[in-house]
Amino acid sequence: MPTMSQQNLHEIMVIRIVDDDEELLTSFRFLLEGEGWFVRTYNSAEAFLEKDNFNVPGCAIVDIRMNGMSGLELQDVLNARGIKLPLIFLSGHGTVETVVDTLKSGAVTFLSKPPSLDKLKEAVENALMNAKELDDQKTDFRNWQSLTNKEKEVARLVSEGLLNKQIADELGIAERTVQTHRTMVYRKLDAKNNIEVYKILNRLKVLT
Repeated sequence: MPTMSQQNLHEIMVIRIVDDDEELLTSFRFLLEGEGWFVRTYNSAEAFLEKDNFNVPGCAIVDIRMNGMSGLELQDVLNARGIKLPLIFLSGHGTVETVVDTLKSGAVTFLSKPPSLDKLKEAVENALMNAKELDDQKTDFRNWQSLTNKEKEVARLVSEGLLNKQIADELGIAERTVQTHRTMVYRKLDAKNNIEVYKILNRLKVLT
């Protein structure tokens, strides 16, 4: 039975499969949809780039060797466009050099064809956890950017565990004003307390 985190991933993530082997596309789709995942298939890298909605988080299972654009070339295009989509590479002709190159360029893992269902599931779950972290980072950044400069100052001091009076003395503003800023910081960052604010700011690397 899937855990709660796995159930949540099933609801918000999409698995893309990019391969020019129609039989593999069909079998992988059948296997993964049988596990409850939402799957989209593409028979070429070009079709994937043209038709996919990259705003939807998830991962992609990509064949290294395809007619037209190869999997490695697709990876280069995604990196150049700043699209941070975790990739799982497949190949029946993998070399150590190829594996190293794909991983250096950001691939999550490399599987030899045909992978077992267990290995495929494990790779997908790891890739989607990676995708969830990337999506959380993007959300954290958007939320941080929504803060005013004064709210950012207060957020940094809140993350240090300072009380409203201490922050008021530090910034030379009224304690009631600090409370207003603190409330807005929690709301905009979707944080419940100063510890969560610290974790968000630490992930964003904005602590001094």
